[in-house]
Amino acid sequence: MLIATEAVAADIATRITVRPLAGFSISEPAKVRFGRLDYVGGFEIRADRREVGGLSGLVISDAGRSFLSLSDDGFMVQAKIERDARGRPVGLSSASIRRLRTPKGPLSLNKALSDTESIDVYTGEGRRPFGVVSFERRPTVMIGPLGADGFVGPLTAIDLPKDVGRLQANRGLESVAALPAGNGLGGRFVILAEAAERDAATDNPPGWVIGGKAPFAFRVRRSDGYDLTDAKVGPDGRLYVLERSFSFLAGIRCRIRAFRLADIRPGALIDGDTLLEASMSEEIDNMEGLSVWKTAGGETRISLISDDNRAFIQRTLYLEFRLGAP
Repeated sequence: MLIATEAVAADIATRITVRPLAGFSISEPAKVRFGRLDYVGGFEIRADRREVGGLSGLVISDAGRSFLSLSDDGFMVQAKIERDARGRPVGLSSASIRRLRTPKGPLSLNKALSDTESIDVYTGEGRRPFGVVSFERRPTVMIGPLGADGFVGPLTAIDLPKDVGRLQANRGLESVAALPAGNGLGGRFVILAEAAERDAATDNPPGWVIGGKAPFAFRVRRSDGYDLTDAKVGPDGRLYVLERSFSFLAGIRCRIRAFRLADIRPGALIDGDTLLEASMSEEIDNMEGLSVWKTAGGETRISLISDDNRAFIQRTLYLEFRLGAP
């Protein structure tokens, strides 16, 4: 089935077609439970504009109705998620595209200056809602106001610890997650590197809590060849991390782990619970974007987006899961 939508009031017009997936398991499409997650639905996204590609960041809001994604070269893609009578995602509508901006104008077209990887939105009490974006190749974190139209406004850079400069050029800042109000760190951010720094004595990737007067570093335990690709704080106050692995023997794999925020302390090495691990036996691609959100009925949902690297042999996939009981 193909569902086509036209962009409405877009900075860049595009036509998007959505091909729903029969199931998450390729051989058992009726299977629902995968690890701790229940598959809800998903689809492949196609567009006639190159800007709708390379999607690396994801924010699902408005109880699962609003979709905001970020490409790896500075474009935001916004749409409404269409759902069937059972609440399963079946398409996108009212899609629009906008390039990220700074107060000086649109983000540079130079890839080294626009290698955007992750996006999150902070809507805590006492502060105006804002978006936060991380850049990989030249490690940077920028924030901007969240507009009434759902897009993030002009971005300005915030200070980062000097150690961030030791990250590998193409395996640097891959994730940013806004910390919620109520835990003493509200309005600050967790940033994670994809992999360990150059010449590091460990292969455990570093992370930092930034945005306050006393930023600090910690590390995430690396295992089974996985690298970190995105992170978000869920409604339950845990840090959810999406990970990816690739080898010519095993192909692409993805994993989701959940970590306790209380474990994130200066100098800590944190480890989490595995919620999902998937391989080429499932409908995955280069999964890079993660969002954790709550439905109107109170369910915790986890959404993923893949970066197709704008290559014809890869796909842009949107996947949605329900956090199930242990």
